[in-house]
Amino acid sequence: MAQPTYQTQPTDSPMWASEPFRVFFPLGILAAVLGAMLWPLFYWGVWTYAPHLQHPRIMMFGFGFAFVNGFLGTAWPRFLEAEALRRFEVLLLVSTWLAAQGCYLTNHLQAGDSIFAAHALALLVVLSCRLRPGKELPPPGFALAFFAVVIALAVSVFWATHPVDLSPTAWTMSKLFVWQGMLLFPLLGIGSYLFPRFFQMPGTRPLMPSARLRFIGVWLTGATITLSLVLEGLGYIRLGNAIRLVAMLFWAALATPAIWKAKATTTRAWGLRMAVGSIAASFLIRTLWPGPGYAIEHLLLIGGFGLALLLVADRVTMGHCAEPGTSSPARSIFWRWIVWLILLAATTRASADMKASLLISHHVYAALLWAGIVIAWLIQLAPMWWRRD
Repeated sequence: MAQPTYQTQPTDSPMWASEPFRVFFPLGILAAVLGAMLWPLFYWGVWTYAPHLQHPRIMMFGFGFAFVNGFLGTAWPRFLEAEALRRFEVLLLVSTWLAAQGCYLTNHLQAGDSIFAAHALALLVVLSCRLRPGKELPPPGFALAFFAVVIALAVSVFWATHPVDLSPTAWTMSKLFVWQGMLLFPLLGIGSYLFPRFFQMPGTRPLMPSARLRFIGVWLTGATITLSLVLEGLGYIRLGNAIRLVAMLFWAALATPAIWKAKATTTRAWGLRMAVGSIAASFLIRTLWPGPGYAIEHLLLIGGFGLALLLVADRVTMGHCAEPGTSSPARSIFWRWIVWLILLAATTRASADMKASLLISHHVYAALLWAGIVIAWLIQLAPMWWRRD
């Protein structure tokens, strides 16, 4: 049986607007570099603000959310067979995203959160306008990605209106929903549809369960992750991470069995398995050893989210921009280097919090290594972003 194909309705939108990943992926890399380099610049005396609040906002609301924009802005209309994004819609999203990052860089955090809330609201409106009664809905996991945008909106509004008087519990819980949930929901949700294709053998269908089982798996995963974030926010760190690990098992067993059943015959598939393994490992370690939170969290953020986002963006780029009839090579020395260097950056950053004498040096090494990795990735893929389908 042939796989279904999806396409947007014809519009007069330019290529960069109808496929906004071509704009948001490079912007996301810019944020990834700037957000990481704030720490070395601070230690070298160049940056005057201690970036402990700037850095995570730029990395999550900048780097992470730029990739969410690029993927959803491109894929959402296609799966709904709706109109592609218009020029003015993408310009609105880009301008509000840039304004928010500019506020974060200049340490105007409350203004940045306010503008980012407007950006997340604009994205929700843009996506919702493509929903039509009686029309086909996107795969079930896309709803989790939509929920992640709702989380970004809710937390940014909360931070913008409560910049000082947050209680420790409210601050911890809001951070958990942004630093973890905002990217975990779309990665696992969209991954239930996209990740099996990394393991697909030529001439065969991807290893995917029925739509009903995938629906159950995705929403059971989403509900379990939400519960785990609330529990950890209330102070139950071990329990919250243990439940999040169980949620990963639900997702792998019911929604995405290819991640553990299928053979990884390509470097990208192997890299994706390493990324998912890093996410699960971070939850397992914090279940057994909840103390060094920031250290182990970077195994999740760099080795899990960072690597997975780059792999998904590579897949989107190859699908839209590669020459007709070509496909990604099964073996890629470039991607093997990317995977190992990202894992090295994650462990280097984690080790910085393990010993006081290593804090500054390993913080700097990890930031420089991460910046070098994403710049190399950008150089590799950027020439394709302005190539027509």
